[in-house]
Amino acid sequence: MESWGGALLRAITGDGSLQWSGQTLYAGTMPQALPAAHHSDVPPELTDQRGLLDSVGLRLSLSDKELHRAHLPTDPVERMVFELLEQLRVESLVPVTWPGARSNMRERFLHWAQAFIDSGLTESSLGILLFAVALTAWSRLTDQEMPDRMSDAIESTRMAMSPHLGRFWLQLRRTREEQSAFIEPALAVSRWVGAAVRAAQEDAPRGNGNPKRRGNFALPLHFESQNIDELPIAQTGDSRAWASSAQNYRVFTRQFDREAVASELIRTAQLAEFREQMDDEIARSGLHIGRLARYFQQRLAMHQRDGWNFGLEEGYLDGGRLSQLVSDPQLREIFKDEMQRPINETAVTFLLDCSGSMKGYAKPVSLLIDVLGRALDMAGVRVEVLGFSTGAWNGGRARREWQRAGQPQWPGRLNERLHIVFKDAAKPWRHGRHGIAALRKPDIFREGVDGEGVEWACQRLLAQPARRRILMVVSDGCPMDTATHQANDEHYLDQHLRQVLAARERAGDVKVCALGVGLDLGVFYRQRVAVDLADGVDEGVVSAVAEMICRR
Repeated sequence: MESWGGALLRAITGDGSLQWSGQTLYAGTMPQALPAAHHSDVPPELTDQRGLLDSVGLRLSLSDKELHRAHLPTDPVERMVFELLEQLRVESLVPVTWPGARSNMRERFLHWAQAFIDSGLTESSLGILLFAVALTAWSRLTDQEMPDRMSDAIESTRMAMSPHLGRFWLQLRRTREEQSAFIEPALAVSRWVGAAVRAAQEDAPRGNGNPKRRGNFALPLHFESQNIDELPIAQTGDSRAWASSAQNYRVFTRQFDREAVASELIRTAQLAEFREQMDDEIARSGLHIGRLARYFQQRLAMHQRDGWNFGLEEGYLDGGRLSQLVSDPQLREIFKDEMQRPINETAVTFLLDCSGSMKGYAKPVSLLIDVLGRALDMAGVRVEVLGFSTGAWNGGRARREWQRAGQPQWPGRLNERLHIVFKDAAKPWRHGRHGIAALRKPDIFREGVDGEGVEWACQRLLAQPARRRILMVVSDGCPMDTATHQANDEHYLDQHLRQVLAARERAGDVKVCALGVGLDLGVFYRQRVAVDLADGVDEGVVSAVAEMICRR
């Protein structure tokens, strides 16, 4: 999906800088917002993904971004409607020679509309108003019929809107091929909807304005955040060294690579001091580890059949009690049902980037991992904490070997790889927790070879007896090893990381996600969350990471 999605967008638009990674559109290395309502939270099914990409490609080709931006309303509801109308305008202009694209976009919009209904939002006056506007605009602009079940649901609302919006629907249809003329009726519709929503909110009883939602469906009333202005973006690019090796990762020498236990890299007294500091910080943080453990238990546990409950008034008919029914026709306790016992067959590995730039985040990261690890352990999850670094700066002995060999071109990875085990999966948290404190030892932070670290962590995960395996990479940047970059080029290690992640996604045996520390890692990881740890760890940060771990 990642590879042909980007190729599809480049083919439609002719823009060679476009990339599609982690459900995010990039122009070069800058993420681009997808603000249309039916472009948010798109399911992974092929039809939805194709419909999304076809729709995005048309928007990039047929919409003048600067003209559109110049007329964007400031009110969130008005802005959402205006964005939706512009997106539907370009979808209505799909060439007749693209019947597949037309079909894909139809299916995507109707799937979104059904999710809107299933969420329960249409059970409120505000929700049904927004739904009716969206569905009516789609039908009028794209000239497609609504499904009967949806048409019936909005009939009364559509009739009530007709005196106010009827003439604008006609103008939108007539001007859809000319964006500058389309803007005026689009703004009129947006302003009317915004005013109607504000009036309804003022009239609604306090505390009764929002229906109870089902599922995770949400309207993008805050889509400005998709610009990801708050945190910087990880950047990557092409690599000549990678291309010259036919995309086969090279390592000049593995002679000096090693794997170490974290507690053996630090003096026992210093480790105990760091551990005591961490315990004091956790005690002062006010973080509720027990509540977090219950959250993990509910979200990660699977249910296993554990016998039967008998004597019930509903369930499966119990043949052994039918004779009692004959003797007592009033008897109702003749049913049985399965007893379900929650079991947790999940393994979670935290893979920590121990490159030099992470040194400044050692304290909050160690605190965060300790809280999450302890809660996961309480929930019955097998937890492992690993790290990746290098044994030396600027290549060390590996680079000196390369120099003695005459400095051959494109040597590949050119440093001493160091993999660190902070906490082994086989150990309970109470026995392995001291190793986490070694993360506060400054001199373990050198350089980072991310791709090999992810491969190593996945191999260890696959060796564990678990039905569900989750790897969370904690990093603040792209792979960085000075000697490797100088002898190859700066994106060589990036390409290997992308290759490793693509292989894991194809295999589907490990869910790989990322926690970006002060950085959005969307150029590499499809599932990721970015947090700012400059002010430490609070409930919001912990909740965001916990939700990412549990997300299916």
